[in-house]
Amino acid sequence: MEKFYITTAIYYLNDKPHIGSVSEAIAADVIARYKRLRGFDVFFSTGTDEHAQKIEERARKEGIDPQEFVDRASSVWRGIFDDFGISYSRFIRTSDKDHIEVVKHFFQKLYEKGDIYLGTYEGWYCVRDATFLKDSELVDGKCPICGGPVQKIKEDNYFFKLSKYQQKLSKYYEEHKNFMQPPHRYNEVKNVIESGLQDVSVSRKSFKFGVPVPFDEKHTIYVWFDALLNYLTAVGFLHDEAMFNKYWPADLHLIGKDITRFHGIVWPAMLMSYGLPLPKAIFAHGFWNLEGQKMSKSTGNVVNPSEFAKNFSKLAKISEKASIDVLRYYLTREVTFGQDGNFKMETYLSRYNSDLANDFGNLLNRTVSMLYKYFNGEIPNGEIDPEAKGFIENEKNKYFDEMDNYALSYGLEYLWNIVGYLNNYIQVKKPWTLKTDRKNLANVIYTLLEGIKVVTVLLSPIMPFVADTILKSLGTAELNSNWGTLGKGHKVDKLPPIFPRIEKEKINLTTKKEEKEEEKEMIEYDDFARLDLRVAKIIAAERVPKSRKLIKLTISLGDEERTIVGGIALHYNPDELVGKKIIVIKNLKPRKLMGITSQGMLLAATNENEFSLLTLDRDVKEGSKIS
Repeated sequence: MEKFYITTAIYYLNDKPHIGSVSEAIAADVIARYKRLRGFDVFFSTGTDEHAQKIEERARKEGIDPQEFVDRASSVWRGIFDDFGISYSRFIRTSDKDHIEVVKHFFQKLYEKGDIYLGTYEGWYCVRDATFLKDSELVDGKCPICGGPVQKIKEDNYFFKLSKYQQKLSKYYEEHKNFMQPPHRYNEVKNVIESGLQDVSVSRKSFKFGVPVPFDEKHTIYVWFDALLNYLTAVGFLHDEAMFNKYWPADLHLIGKDITRFHGIVWPAMLMSYGLPLPKAIFAHGFWNLEGQKMSKSTGNVVNPSEFAKNFSKLAKISEKASIDVLRYYLTREVTFGQDGNFKMETYLSRYNSDLANDFGNLLNRTVSMLYKYFNGEIPNGEIDPEAKGFIENEKNKYFDEMDNYALSYGLEYLWNIVGYLNNYIQVKKPWTLKTDRKNLANVIYTLLEGIKVVTVLLSPIMPFVADTILKSLGTAELNSNWGTLGKGHKVDKLPPIFPRIEKEKINLTTKKEEKEEEKEMIEYDDFARLDLRVAKIIAAERVPKSRKLIKLTISLGDEERTIVGGIALHYNPDELVGKKIIVIKNLKPRKLMGITSQGMLLAATNENEFSLLTLDRDVKEGSKIS
């Protein structure tokens, strides 16, 4: 059996999972499940990136040990991945014991080879993204990746001789045109190599939560050097020689477009230095925007995938597992894989109603309904229509071609050609006119059921939960897209509508909330006038220990300072709040939260998917009255 080793980038624990980050794991899972469907021995690795200065700082602010912080945060990621059916072979953590041993060993070997040396780094550093930056890379003096502040640092570091591998990398790219995909990412990275490479820092002295340099424990191995090696650890490097020899090199690294240089330049150079084979391909996907705006935790413009799936399941009156599959389908179908996408409720609901309710759901419901009407729900002893089989096989092969090339959305287009054909097949054959021709009626219904089975099997990498339900109802759990495998005489489970259509008046996920707000009792002007609304400036912010949601703010009202405790930690980091001018209610009675007296309330705009503090469009003096 041919092997296929696929990885995602491992996820940085300073952020919580949102639809943009989970989309990469879903895409990798779709590819992994597809490869298993095609008979490959698949190893799928994903996990969390845990060693960084920012992690150490956040843990300190929360008053807990960094390891306790990452244990808790990693479990959140793993829990969501499990909920979303991410079929990983290993969920790796960079704090795993075997990984730490691999990192120390690898660093030591490159040092002994002379490819790591001690030097001095002076320049810019982004703590949030753990990235060293040149003056030319800054955008308005800030990090080009996250848009956050950067620090000017000067410290002794160990450096990796990346420049030594410039010519070797350039030659490799010339000889392996598909190494970095899509093609525009290949050209981008190749141009960087040809413009000249500088040696890169691979250690830090300013923090300790990480893997110590084995021969100089004053230094901690740089998070990116550490993180890249997870791809070796996951398949047994140093610890399981047979496993490593079986699965390495990786067949596909799936990554975000913002980390192509680490994966496309630094990583292959590290492997060249050690003497290991390079991965066969790296695919850099685009990013998801939300309603036309960049997804950003700092602005609250993100969607929690679990909450979204729960809310949509209630709206559509489907199970949460089915709702998760709808989200998986949308993220796979809506955008050409590799390009940026725009997550919009309008297109989400359109995909649901058109593709899933009208097309696939209608096909399934009509066919099972006719099966019960004419054959008491039992699969008839019919024959497969050769013309229908010929069309479906042709589209199936096109689906395979697109999926083999990671063109996931195009693969689904061919799959939906089959769905459309089968819906039309009902209209052309008119089973309801064949009541007296039992043989032809049996052939039509049996052809429809076999066609549905083929579609469901091919859909299983994208919608595993729904596919499992349908296949079990048809009497098979086997992922086999061959024809003639359904058991004749099996009584098909009568399922409720798998994707009930959502009416237009229900398409806003916040409809019920808005109606409830409109029903609130009207107030008099005097009631409003009793509120003392003021402009306040945040002069300090810190997380409340042992609380996931609370941040303690110290605010200035011009002539006095106050403490306010707000439940905004899921949407803002304390660092980014300092200096903001916000609106607060000054004359609210004090109350205690987690033992801290809160002297007022901040104002914010919120719905199920968005959260934003109310700020000012001009610089107004703190303490100014709002009227």
